[in-house]
Amino acid sequence: MKWLRWIVAGVVAIAVGAVALVACTGDDEPTPTGTGTASSSPAAEGMTREELESAVFGSDSASTVLGSVEGAVRDPLHPFPARIDVTEVVAAEASTTVRFTLVNLEDTDPLLQLTAFNDQRPLTMDIRDVALVDPTASLRFLPYVGAPNAAGETASICACSTAPLQMSEVGQLLSATFPPLDPSTETVTLEIPGFPPVEGVPVSRP
Repeated sequence: MKWLRWIVAGVVAIAVGAVALVACTGDDEPTPTGTGTASSSPAAEGMTREELESAVFGSDSASTVLGSVEGAVRDPLHPFPARIDVTEVVAAEASTTVRFTLVNLEDTDPLLQLTAFNDQRPLTMDIRDVALVDPTASLRFLPYVGAPNAAGETASICACSTAPLQMSEVGQLLSATFPPLDPSTETVTLEIPGFPPVEGVPVSRP
């Protein structure tokens, strides 16, 4: 009966192999893993241009406007109507910092000349032509300007914003730092080329 034992042993071996195969394969689907690609948010895709600019550059709607005037940004061919909103005048012991917003009044995004706020040295690409008047001391200040120590160096650096190259209805925040005011000064006048003086702007002190 040796041949019968061989047949039984072979059947048992086949059965064990089949069980092992079933245990390895199974019917469960593998759990999918995430990919490295991020999908864009529906909210971002549906944003308007104005909403996107406000999200990226910030909105000045929450800032308190201390003084406002309408005028036009200088341009040799076509001055661009705009508004100046002064939002802060901070008088410290060694300097006075003024912040204001340039807002376009037309439904366009015009390109601006470098001479718009810097008539004499436009290649420095700043707004050094703005001025601050201290009525108490009867003084008119220009922004701080520093010059390198290198001999023959004619370039200068203004403690003021870079010249805006384009306007929008969203508005662009600009600033300039001037010499200190008289300790008793409570209001100042801001002068910006192309605009009426912004008078009676209240001063805050740290």
